[in-house]
Amino acid sequence: MRFLLSAALAFSFAATASAIRTPGIQQILGPKLSSGASIALSSSSAPRWSQYEAPRAQIVVNVGSEKDVAETVKYCNENRLGFLAQTSGHGWANTWTLDKGDVIINLRALNTVNVDKTKKTVTVGGGAIIKEIVEEVYKNQLHVVSGGCNCVGTGFMLGGGLGRLMGEYGLAIDNLLSLNLVTADGSTITASASSGDLWWALRGAGHNFGIVTSYVVRAHPWINNGTHWSGNIVFSGDQVEAVTKAIDKLTFQKAIAVHYYFAVDPSSQQPVIIVNPFYAGKTDDARKAFKPILDLKFIADTTGPIAWNDLNTSGDFFCEKGSRKPAYSAGLKKLDPKAFRNIWDAYVRFIKKNGVDKVGKSAVLVECYSYITARAIDRASTAYPHRDVNFQALILGWYDDKALDREAEKLGKYVREQWLSTSGFQRDHAYINFARGDEPLAAIYGESWRVRKLAMLKKKWDPKGRFSQYFPIPAGY
Repeated sequence: MRFLLSAALAFSFAATASAIRTPGIQQILGPKLSSGASIALSSSSAPRWSQYEAPRAQIVVNVGSEKDVAETVKYCNENRLGFLAQTSGHGWANTWTLDKGDVIINLRALNTVNVDKTKKTVTVGGGAIIKEIVEEVYKNQLHVVSGGCNCVGTGFMLGGGLGRLMGEYGLAIDNLLSLNLVTADGSTITASASSGDLWWALRGAGHNFGIVTSYVVRAHPWINNGTHWSGNIVFSGDQVEAVTKAIDKLTFQKAIAVHYYFAVDPSSQQPVIIVNPFYAGKTDDARKAFKPILDLKFIADTTGPIAWNDLNTSGDFFCEKGSRKPAYSAGLKKLDPKAFRNIWDAYVRFIKKNGVDKVGKSAVLVECYSYITARAIDRASTAYPHRDVNFQALILGWYDDKALDREAEKLGKYVREQWLSTSGFQRDHAYINFARGDEPLAAIYGESWRVRKLAMLKKKWDPKGRFSQYFPIPAGY
């Protein structure tokens, strides 16, 4: 048998078999799939990172090849089923419209990573996660632009791709050479710089135009033999204004990046400020670059040399799937110390009121990168609209009890408004990979000309709106 289906699961879902059309998917789609594919009748086979407002689809097609993806899309089209492609299920938007009878296309098995050291290129399967990419590239003494979370998949790049090395090399999309994807009608194509406006759209709004089965990116020679400088500098809450000012005034050289957190310290079980600096190079140069922060009164300093492939390891607890994780975000031109004081106070109240045991994994995060190389690229050359943003700010609730939803949402909205009202921009900015889903299209996709162009391309490449689950672009805008 060329596909796998659990009899026990089939029995347990018998009451809803008509709704989820199990006979059709077994008899029609199953024989068309590769030997490496399987069909499951439970979303547990492709769990989401957050259960908060997660997609409701209960059919999962675990694909084993690009052809499997194409056949699944065709099947869904013929049977009027909605579908969503996922690798690690990290997207936390509330834009999902899938019902129980719809389909998750699980790309995780397409996780190959092949490095061409001579050409300095990396061919990545659409199901690979950042950890797998970084490890393989590191073995070949190369760098690529990658995100700060080991378990994130291809969606990281489609939204733009922010990462610690972007000061040196630009955004992930700036290093993209080609994409293999399945389009809305189930066709397979290769997109590259010769693909015209589709290539423009895929780099920043790619979720709306196809399912990426593989892609090729540019790699770069090691910096400092693959050893950089990072760690955590921990501060008490009375340092909010000082830390915020220091980061805001920092000179973001190409080698620099900062992750700025409000989080609960595992040892003391108290909220603390954490600055996670990064420098692509030697320790002496790093400490000079971060002197304004190191000169402040801190509780602890664990900074030192670290191998590039170990950079994300300390944040692996963020990869834990499940729980409820509502998120709110904003793109900022500047950091306002008073706003961050208000946010700190609200965050601490939320933790103390509900208890560390219940909400202690909740956090505030600001990702701060050098945009020197990214801004050397014409803003109009890709669909990514946020090259003028200096800081990407995010608040993430994390808990299990659904009864806490309303309070977490209230906190998230308050924090986001603090950021938006002091952002330094005339209009709102929301990075698609961090956004919630209640933002206007202009906040996600940028100026009106960008949205109009995306809508025109949507009408051409996806007129029926089959790719409509993640910040959908209306074809009739």
